[in-house]
Amino acid sequence: MTLKQFIKKGIKKITLESMLDFYHLAQKRIKYNKQFKQTHKHYQQVIENIKNRSDKKIRFASYVVFDASFGGYTLCDLMIQEKEKFDVKFVIIPDTCRGLEHQIEQYKRTKDFFIKRYGCEYVLDGYNIETNEYFDKSCEFDVIYFANPYDAMVNKVHGIEYNSTKNVLPIHINYGLSSTKYSYRGVMPLKELSLCWKVFADTKLLLKDYKKYELIRGKNVVLSGYSKMDSLATAKVIPHERKRIIIAPHHTITMKALPLSNFLTYKDFFLELPEMYPQVDFIFRPHPLLFTNMVNEKFWTQEQLEEYIRQLKEKNIEYSTSGDYMDLFANSDAMIHDCGSFMLEYLYTGKPCCYMMKSKAAWNIFTKAGKKYLKNYTIAWKKEDIINFINDVINEKTKNYVNQKFIDETLKVNYPNASKVILKEVSSIIEK
Repeated sequence: MTLKQFIKKGIKKITLESMLDFYHLAQKRIKYNKQFKQTHKHYQQVIENIKNRSDKKIRFASYVVFDASFGGYTLCDLMIQEKEKFDVKFVIIPDTCRGLEHQIEQYKRTKDFFIKRYGCEYVLDGYNIETNEYFDKSCEFDVIYFANPYDAMVNKVHGIEYNSTKNVLPIHINYGLSSTKYSYRGVMPLKELSLCWKVFADTKLLLKDYKKYELIRGKNVVLSGYSKMDSLATAKVIPHERKRIIIAPHHTITMKALPLSNFLTYKDFFLELPEMYPQVDFIFRPHPLLFTNMVNEKFWTQEQLEEYIRQLKEKNIEYSTSGDYMDLFANSDAMIHDCGSFMLEYLYTGKPCCYMMKSKAAWNIFTKAGKKYLKNYTIAWKKEDIINFINDVINEKTKNYVNQKFIDETLKVNYPNASKVILKEVSSIIEK
């Protein structure tokens, strides 16, 4: 290729959209550069304070909004086993941007889940439902893991930016593997991520993207692997004769920046599947925000939502809402979905997957890496494609669906020990 051809090819790749993205990134970097430098200098002092105190035990908290998007189960389990080094707590905080009813319901659900899993002694309230009071717990911890990177979703005292000014080290572990361009424009350039002491990347491809799109160009990013999936390796598999197929619709029913969800198109079809395939057990696993959005955006009333859930159960479709879904993955035979993070997560199982594509235009929201992962999928553009996929699963004609070598080499970084990499990084504040 000549120099002229190379330049011409490069110019073709430059679009108005990419130029605007670059401009906005540059403006943000200039605007917040001083704050980022001061914050990360502040973290050096926080680390020195921890090292110089007599009690070297690291007080570690997980700030949790949704149990289903928590990525630190294995990490926290490892810390709890090392009681001489870590004091672990789970602080339940509310989602404040989707109405008070959802806020209270989700708070209770998340709190109940963590109490059942870890016990009351490990769970703290970040919110008082009765008085609508939000508790600032920053002075009680040294390191806080923010499962939610969006400060706009929570009260100020539970946000990353607020806590970055306190004597704590904020960290972020991905709750969902990135496969769409939304991560470039809506997630990686978040001010909150650049204000974290450490951000943990799942793959080399993601690390490369952080260096390009994060406001501080990946300077606080550590390649760890995807710790959320570590527990899949130890999930208990229960033998079953009938095929078990997960149906997992996303919540973005009207989100223009992330047009993934097909629920409005297929909601009635999902109810028909048990009659079409009485020999299959279907598990309905919606995104935690799907039904909230259906009501908040006026597609359903609360009564219609309850009626749909009733019909699911009446038709013997298992309705799954539990926070940790690794056992569900391990004991399934296939998945049909239109989610972002599930697209990569389910590939860890090596089992066949069907992706419900919303439209031809929706294909373009995926990154190059995301499109490579989709090559391991059956793409469903219509109901007939889903039916053909189910038939293949039943007849066991899915042997070559997943390129396991590609998945192992590009996706499973440090699997199933990604949590140990993060543990080592957190431990370094007292061991260096």
